[in-house]
Amino acid sequence: MKPFCLLCLLVPLLFGGCSVSTSRDAYQQALVCMEQGDAPQALAYLKTAAHQATDDSLLAAVYNDMGSLLFNEGLQEQALDAYLMAYQANCALGDTIGMAYNQADIANVYRTREADDSCVYYFDQALALARSQGDSLLVADIQDQLAGYYLWHKDYEKARSLLFTRLHDSMAGGICFMLADLYHHTGQQDSARYYCQLLLKERDIGLRQMGHKWMAEILLAEDHTTEAVQHLEQYELLTDSLMQETDTEALHRVSALYDYSQREQENARLQQRVIIVAAVATVLFLLLIAVLLFFSRRRMQYRMKLEQLEHLLSDYRKNDSKTIENKQQILTETPIYQRINRLLGDSRHPSMTDEDWHNLEDTFMRVQPTFLARLREFHRFSTHELHICLLLRLGLQPAAIGQLTAHSKQSISSTRSRLFGKVFGQKGTPAQWDEFVLSL
Repeated sequence: MKPFCLLCLLVPLLFGGCSVSTSRDAYQQALVCMEQGDAPQALAYLKTAAHQATDDSLLAAVYNDMGSLLFNEGLQEQALDAYLMAYQANCALGDTIGMAYNQADIANVYRTREADDSCVYYFDQALALARSQGDSLLVADIQDQLAGYYLWHKDYEKARSLLFTRLHDSMAGGICFMLADLYHHTGQQDSARYYCQLLLKERDIGLRQMGHKWMAEILLAEDHTTEAVQHLEQYELLTDSLMQETDTEALHRVSALYDYSQREQENARLQQRVIIVAAVATVLFLLLIAVLLFFSRRRMQYRMKLEQLEHLLSDYRKNDSKTIENKQQILTETPIYQRINRLLGDSRHPSMTDEDWHNLEDTFMRVQPTFLARLREFHRFSTHELHICLLLRLGLQPAAIGQLTAHSKQSISSTRSRLFGKVFGQKGTPAQWDEFVLSL
């Protein structure tokens, strides 16, 4: 078991534990803890309720909630055991609807374990039980879950047959997600676009993230590059937000892992405290190693980039001035360069439009195709940063770049210095960044 798991499983036992008189009291306390987000204490109360309960209806509820908590904490084996216990209790009660829910929960456990045959088997069993009771809402819910499974495995025909056996009376986020996925990957892009637009209005970050990703793919296929780039930028922002949210949730969930092994709370406290100390020490050691490895890898990356820079600058400085002038001459003969000169000569000091930037990037792809590729090997640039690099490559001065990008000359100089630090891990001057750009 992981050190974090040991640490957090023992907290409720060492500092309070459960103090209840009946199984129903324990279950009520568990529900309160679940509402408060205290998973370790909730699981401790659920365990007490399960040990004391003699009523099958209470047992079914207790084990079902226990399975859900364990499943959410990533303890799949224990969650499966709990769902099976809930299923047995519902069988004893003759509660077919409860049995159907349990079968669906078991199917989802097998889904996370990539046991495909077992997953489909239990979903089919759940559907059969739901249909036998004529519960259309439950049937629809299980069909949607099974459709999601088939979409994940790219079996679009089976997913389609499940999603269209009924009309969805609501456009819930999950339904929109599955329909957008289905239409996008079966070539029905108008319908995919419609459901992607609905996903963009969802509060859930993950749904909006996929909506932007699929919209970008659709627009790229239609050669709407500018709009596609905007969606890709939103997708990257949401991806970063989702990663931060996931990291935060992981830290909170550390305290929610639960150990099913039998422990005597009173007689084993000393041993448990020793385990806590060992677990904390282990975790701190692992964190230290992780931090050291991270910074070591970062330093190595910077060192490699600096070596690349030295080679590039050495080759660049060996080139005679005529060779460099010839490269610049090719660019100055392009329509976009002439357009830029007209903008710079305009007394109104206009900046470049989105179409101008698009044409400039296309020109580089055509005239100097290796420049952008080599530039992006070093860093993932923002749109503004990339624009500055393109204009530097054209040989423009900071004041001109500031006009064309609607920024001050000082802002352009600051960005160039900052880019050198971000890419190479050390302070640099604007001139050093310019020389790097020109050397590519």
